[in-house]
Amino acid sequence: MAPSAYRFETPQDARTFDTFSVANAVAVKTALAERGCPCEPYADVFTFRRWIAQGRAVRKGEHGIRLPVVVERVNEDKDTGEQHTLRLLRSSFVFCRCQTDEAAPRRRS
Repeated sequence: MAPSAYRFETPQDARTFDTFSVANAVAVKTALAERGCPCEPYADVFTFRRWIAQGRAVRKGEHGIRLPVVVERVNEDKDTGEQHTLRLLRSSFVFCRCQTDEAAPRRRS
């Protein structure tokens, strides 16, 4: 995925999702319950980059919840010109609001 795909125009963009995974929501809810955390999936649980976009920072030493993510890549056959979709299984880590603090304003030199 291109680096620009990780950029969010506004903090609200970082709280919005194109798709939802019931399986991931259940996995997150179970992991949070084991930790005794009241946070809710898709409302209080985001990736590191989404927290940064919302003006929050994950505290050093915090461990995220690992989730499986399917990434699609379209490849074009050089000989025939046909496009093939390749699905890859990757991992992503998410953190709940309890694991974050307000980010300090960045200083510009």
